[in-house]
Amino acid sequence: MNAIIEKFVGDKNIALIGVSANKQKFGNALLHELTKKGYTIYPVHPTLAEVENIKCYPDVTTLPCHVTNLILVVNPSIAEQVIPQLKDSPIQRVWMHRGAGKGTGSIAAIEACKDNGLEVVHGFCPMMFFAPSGIHSLHFWMRRKFGKIPSEFSLSHS
Repeated sequence: MNAIIEKFVGDKNIALIGVSANKQKFGNALLHELTKKGYTIYPVHPTLAEVENIKCYPDVTTLPCHVTNLILVVNPSIAEQVIPQLKDSPIQRVWMHRGAGKGTGSIAAIEACKDNGLEVVHGFCPMMFFAPSGIHSLHFWMRRKFGKIPSEFSLSHS
């Protein structure tokens, strides 16, 4: 999984499903933080034209062809609906967010990614790896200390 995480962190173009008109949602916080860290985020939302003054794409098939990474910050049933759509999109890698709760990943969604030839990261909050700061750097340290992150991953590239 380390190589996939490195690809995500190294690519400055990321699609994001999970943004909302509700500014309190984590997808919006992720959009804001990644943008602040120099990433270009391509929000995908079926009904919003824009979020946080950034154009939204109605679905993954309308994304620019250079956007090959997707972060999902939705419930597992939505992830399971989205994964089949990725076949006709430029997406090559999927990160299924996991925070305090169960997260986006489900066995069915993870297997669907693998079956469709997509690289997948699951079980982690992306903010622990994308130049973490604040509470995310503490989470990264704790997970590293207790063996809950890919052992070969380091933040040396940050």
